[in-house]
Amino acid sequence: MQTVALTPPSLVSPAFVWPASGTQFLPVTGHVTDRLFVTYRAPARALAPLVPDPFELDTREGCGFLSVCAVEIVRMGIAGTPRFLRFDNREFLYRLAVRFGGESTFVTLRSDVSSPSLALLGRYFSHYRPRRAAVRLFREASSVRMECLSRDGSGDAVLDVDTAAEAPANGSVFGSAEEATRFLLGMRFSADSVRGRVRVQPIDHSPWSPHFVPARACRFAFVGELGQKLGTSFEYDGTLATRDVDQHRRAARWL
Repeated sequence: MQTVALTPPSLVSPAFVWPASGTQFLPVTGHVTDRLFVTYRAPARALAPLVPDPFELDTREGCGFLSVCAVEIVRMGIAGTPRFLRFDNREFLYRLAVRFGGESTFVTLRSDVSSPSLALLGRYFSHYRPRRAAVRLFREASSVRMECLSRDGSGDAVLDVDTAAEAPANGSVFGSAEEATRFLLGMRFSADSVRGRVRVQPIDHSPWSPHFVPARACRFAFVGELGQKLGTSFEYDGTLATRDVDQHRRAARWL
């Protein structure tokens, strides 16, 4: 996987501006059909401008981690509601690994979603910063391909993997898929910060076993543009895949 050459620090645009976010005050459940988790690493000092107070960057071997979660969730809705009040959603979510209170968590920079309901309601009731996009998923045998066409082009993405294949971990800073899962996906909650005040959302899921898979196509406009703003290059670390997982996002709360 190639590392894209980006603009030098002298041409860096202003630091990332966090879009407004909301609070999900009701629990939401759904079933994950496919979840593909692509991770990039960059020098910790380069990612420091992204970290909102009072979080700290979560690092390993001097690197911070930006991940892209490409996921399809079906029967998504407020916990306990009937099927006709639920919806399906495909999504590309961009997250930064951070620490708070001695625990690993993540903050979401943006998400591009296929569901009109989620895009609308998420403006007020989600700290995942959803925006409407055309997100498509294609399956053929063990091949899974997801594509995103965003309204402004900044969220355009293509990801194509073979979920039945096993990729070696030798290109990753993590020695195994289990180790990568613990560090990158083992958080008990997601988090957000509004004017220095922290909001967290506990997340539960059924048992899973993510494994490294080879990415045959892996292009994210947002990652490239963010690297240009920060004056750094994001290096591909690996892709984890899992499927058929029940997910429960509990109500968010302020700390």
